[in-house]
Amino acid sequence: MLQFQNAKIGVLILLMILSWAIMGIHTARADSMSSSETKLMFNSLESFQVNCFADDSDGQREPDLAFTEEIVKLAASNNPEQRISALSQLAEKSPIDAGVVQKVLQKAILDKDSNVRGQAVYAIAQQACADFPILLEQALNDSELSVRMMAVDSLGVDEKGVSLLEQALNDDEEAVRELAAMKLEAHKSH
Repeated sequence: MLQFQNAKIGVLILLMILSWAIMGIHTARADSMSSSETKLMFNSLESFQVNCFADDSDGQREPDLAFTEEIVKLAASNNPEQRISALSQLAEKSPIDAGVVQKVLQKAILDKDSNVRGQAVYAIAQQACADFPILLEQALNDSELSVRMMAVDSLGVDEKGVSLLEQALNDDEEAVRELAAMKLEAHKSH
């Protein structure tokens, strides 16, 4: 059991820890820490609600029930490679019910496997997800490099995208900074 010299401070610290747990905040990013120090990251993706809309502009978007069933099965697999396969197929905007797409993406963005989270970011980028910029902003703070790289790669060059690319220029990892700089440079040259 933790013991503090001052009981009031101990109670305050325990209340603060409890409030973080209740809010679902697991980690906090401390910008002042060096890359060699342990970082705490706020993961607010748990409270993020994926909101996608069906795109039936081609008139041929009737959901395929057999395909939907296969996607649900793959997405629920214990094997990360199968979950990634499901997300890859969703990224192709295959004919699947929008509600199923939302449920699969919502679960995938919280996956413990960083490759699955990265593929979820890509799949959401390919879908008509209303809160996509918010998701990318959160993904830029993921603890895994691959997820942050996928987020930077998925950013567009609209006002919000440029703002997030500029934010990525401050990432601890050189690869993220370089990709963000390349995308910004390509945008400026057009």
